[in-house]
Amino acid sequence: MSMRVFVAGASGVLGRQVVPALIAAGHTVTANVRDPDAATRATAAGAASTTVDLFDPAATARLGDDHDAIVNVATSIPTGASAAFRRGWAMNDRLRRDASANLAAAMAGTGGRYVGESITFPYADGGDEWIDEQMDRTYFWGNQTCVDAEAAGQRVADAGGTGVVLRFAMFIADDSAHGAMIRGIARRGVFALPGEIDAYTSLVHVEDAASAVVAALGAPSGIYNVAEPDPARRSAHCLALARSVGRSKLRPQPRPLLRLAGKGMTSLGRSQRISSGKLTAATGWTPQRATVDAW
Repeated sequence: MSMRVFVAGASGVLGRQVVPALIAAGHTVTANVRDPDAATRATAAGAASTTVDLFDPAATARLGDDHDAIVNVATSIPTGASAAFRRGWAMNDRLRRDASANLAAAMAGTGGRYVGESITFPYADGGDEWIDEQMDRTYFWGNQTCVDAEAAGQRVADAGGTGVVLRFAMFIADDSAHGAMIRGIARRGVFALPGEIDAYTSLVHVEDAASAVVAALGAPSGIYNVAEPDPARRSAHCLALARSVGRSKLRPQPRPLLRLAGKGMTSLGRSQRISSGKLTAATGWTPQRATVDAW
């Protein structure tokens, strides 16, 4: 069924893939953008473009009158050294907490559909076991507002609408800042993904993430993992990344450095073999890209 969909975060790494994917699926899309270049990309893809202040409850409330669904993929994830400090996450926290609440309220008021974004990183270390949505999660200041983002989806469901939250694994994309950083560090001979080299790490190619957003427009209310089909061990990523930058091998990050980097890095270092089976069962969506081949 075709829907009128408002996309918050349309100019981000994921949003740039979501907009054309929604249009290809037959939906009418309004892309929220903040600069002329992003507006040009959106209209070239076949979307209408607009600029709505996501922190203005009055402005976001009006979105419910003109749209059947809101897709909220607005984030501001820090990269590099800023990610180790709480202040580096301030804007991302506002988006997860305040913007998510405002956008969800617009759909709760009309009984519409809300699709929001969360992350898989807070899951506990699962060793070699598959991790589903029931696995324990632990939070620190860098990801605590995931709780707020997920609560926004539940409020829509409680109000009689449909609230879906997608817990994404780390994106891999040619145009992402953190991907460029990881490749840049690899060129200097260091493997930047933290954690034990034989542990599992789950990523998701941004094209699979975008197709999961499209599928979520047909999913029942709930929380769903979104990750690659068969997560690999870090050793496989280390070898693939070395080859992609023309090196025979890479050095793992020193353990003392990981401890000094704080809880953000250590939480990323857990062994996580994420299962997306719940979303597949609900919608038929299946991830296509093994990220170990995408470096």
